Amino acid sequence: MKNIKLVRVDFRLIHGQVITKWKNIIAANQIIIVDDKLAKDPFLSDIYVMAAPPDVAVHVLPEDDFVAKVQQGTFDDGSSNVLILFKSIGNVRRIVEKGVPFSELQIGGLGGGENRKTVVTGVSIDTNDLEDLKFMQSKNVNVHFQVTPEEAKVGLDKAISKLGG
Repeated sequence: MKNIKLVRVDFRLIHGQVITKWKNIIAANQIIIVDDKLAKDPFLSDIYVMAAPPDVAVHVLPEDDFVAKVQQGTFDDGSSNVLILFKSIGNVRRIVEKGVPFSELQIGGLGGGENRKTVVTGVSIDTNDLEDLKFMQSKNVNVHFQVTPEEAKVGLDKAISKLGG
């Protein structure tokens, strides 16, 4: 998985910050959106493909297809810099449970709502998210919260203490 330069949870998926900041930080020339529902919707998938600059290939994959590509070594040839995007923390947990060994996970944008608590500006989680993140940390995934590159990373342990959990 040496081609995978950033794994990010951001409910907005491809948007201004991802394209103007994170894409450039990691020199991404490929973005993979992993989402079962979106992969079944060609119209919405095309919107995300068109939202990226022409020098970036965008692929929308269902979870099982992504796992298969990882197992086949698709992201190991060193030929590209890949940004992986997920809409939710639960999506990532399912991928980790299927044996994909992410070393790092960036939580970058999750909206507020009922029973959600703000971890950093622009990122709110609920108790299910917190349990999923703790699970991933137990699988040696380094979890941090960071909306933009200019902001400091906030580690999961610091977030847990802030949330009182």
